[in-house]
Amino acid sequence: MKNKLKIWFSDFWGDWQFDDNYFYNLLSTKYDVVLHKENPDILIFSCFSDVHKSYDGGKTIKVQFLAENMRPDFNNCHYAINFDYMDGEKNYRLPLWALHLNWFDRPYRPERDQAYLHNVNDFLNKNISKVPKSKFCSFVASQTKGKRLEFVPKLYQYKKIDCAGAVYQNVPRISGRGDEIQKVIFLNDYKFNISFENSTHPGYCTEKIIHSMFANCIPVYWGDPLVHQDFNENSFLNWHKFGSDEAFIEQIIKIDNDANLYKDIINQPWFKDNKIPDFVQPESVLSFFEKFI
Repeated sequence: MKNKLKIWFSDFWGDWQFDDNYFYNLLSTKYDVVLHKENPDILIFSCFSDVHKSYDGGKTIKVQFLAENMRPDFNNCHYAINFDYMDGEKNYRLPLWALHLNWFDRPYRPERDQAYLHNVNDFLNKNISKVPKSKFCSFVASQTKGKRLEFVPKLYQYKKIDCAGAVYQNVPRISGRGDEIQKVIFLNDYKFNISFENSTHPGYCTEKIIHSMFANCIPVYWGDPLVHQDFNENSFLNWHKFGSDEAFIEQIIKIDNDANLYKDIINQPWFKDNKIPDFVQPESVLSFFEKFI
């Protein structure tokens, strides 16, 4: 019989599914999880409001989850889970891209599907179509932030980039949010996808790179200078390896015009040795929670 565990969530993004999200399903593998708003054993909160401040930190263990490029507030939480390479026993690194794999074999929910976009085994066992991709490069972004604002026009000088988000939109805009399944479906036709983060920080790696991988696009990436520690650096194009837009664009053009080189890259496993890193495996994350439950 599983031990009962009362949990609650606050300050997350819109359409957060309280009874069907990564943390609820993770903890349910070991505990009899019960949602309890008034007096939870554990409160998992994010950064989009400040409801968490109303909870008594003496009675409730407060865990802050951050997917944005910001640091945890240990004055208002006991522990933190985020993308950051921080020292100490109170912080656990779990970048947002890891939450987009369907670790718990959950069915698709159109209300909020970002945690269930791709089966884990299918992701490891790449099935690359023999039919060449029909289009060059895609770009989907809604926020006018970061290096992508200057990079996209530069690459566009070589060849048209289909932009299906609010930023530089030139094709019909995809419906829904940019972290949902509609985006991955849109990416399926493209050889490359510009997967630039909103900002840069060591470890800050969101869903952008893995969405390209779900669609078997070569990610054209900028953001986390240590991204090669999470993924196989031979399976994507990393701006941080080249150090300038000009050198990076030159490499993209080279691959676009060399079918064998493109094939060599797209057939690479996404992870080193085709193994998802241990630190994002559910049992590893669960072991962090077990320290204080």
